Amino acid sequence: MATPTVEPTARKRRRKTRTKNISSLPAIIASELKIAEINLTPGKEHVVCPACETWTPITGVLGTPLLVPHHTTPFHDRTPTPRRCPNSNRRIILDTAIDTWQSELAERTEASATVASRRATKVLPKPTAHAAPAASQLTPVPLSAEQVRKEFRRHQERCLACRGEATDRAGQTLPCRDGERLAVTFLRLVRQEPKRLVVREFFARERRRFDREYAGAAPKREAGWAAVLPAVQNADQSRRAVPQGAQPAEGPDVPLDHLVPRQAAEQPDTGPLSCERCGATESSLTSAVAAGWCRITRRTHCGRCAARFPAWTRIPF
Repeated sequence: MATPTVEPTARKRRRKTRTKNISSLPAIIASELKIAEINLTPGKEHVVCPACETWTPITGVLGTPLLVPHHTTPFHDRTPTPRRCPNSNRRIILDTAIDTWQSELAERTEASATVASRRATKVLPKPTAHAAPAASQLTPVPLSAEQVRKEFRRHQERCLACRGEATDRAGQTLPCRDGERLAVTFLRLVRQEPKRLVVREFFARERRRFDREYAGAAPKREAGWAAVLPAVQNADQSRRAVPQGAQPAEGPDVPLDHLVPRQAAEQPDTGPLSCERCGATESSLTSAVAAGWCRITRRTHCGRCAARFPAWTRIPF
């Protein structure tokens, strides 16, 4: 008889064990571990096992610190069954003082909180920057003589050469290049100012003359509109009027919503009508027109049969 296979299970071990067995693996140095991988709180000493990455108690803190014998978990070991961790009873060197570890842990916690508070809770979209116009597309603002004069006076207040306090090697007082350029520009604009004034006055006079002529022609325009108003009204009435008489037999399709009832009433009643295709009948011409009857090749058809023919072949009554 075959013996059934029993899956191994992790044995429950005491958190604080006393054993003389020491692992042959090199000792773990506490100072080389990260602050978050070790806990040196008195009475709760734990460390993250380098092999199985599980929090493991430390025994023998006052003597020879060792990792408590433990089993790996299926989650970290990637195996369906637990097994004994090879780092059991491995020595650990506690070369970090408790005060130092606590201060570093507090600094890291405070720094993490500060960084989390600095992060933006909402990402703001960056505004779209429009392309700057080319230099050829820029419209320069015309300068006036008064603007150049103010700029020249402001330059003289800051420039010693333009104020006459600085001299060259020959003892002459000459303005600087910027002051000379401003002075030349001012003189040129002063000479051009009368011409500009004449042009501005000419355009102002033309504008005033145009306004006077436009205001004086207003009565004439109103009289002209009043003279042609009856003709315009007659044209509008003629355009809205309904043509008299029946539609030509071969004429194009036009909307006859207002013409068909009156035309049907004016035509003599020839008695009941019958469809040449399906044999349907109507009592009178008026009811046939209201039902959508029409003629196709001079033959009477009901609305349902007429819909099977092209629109240009359907001629209303």
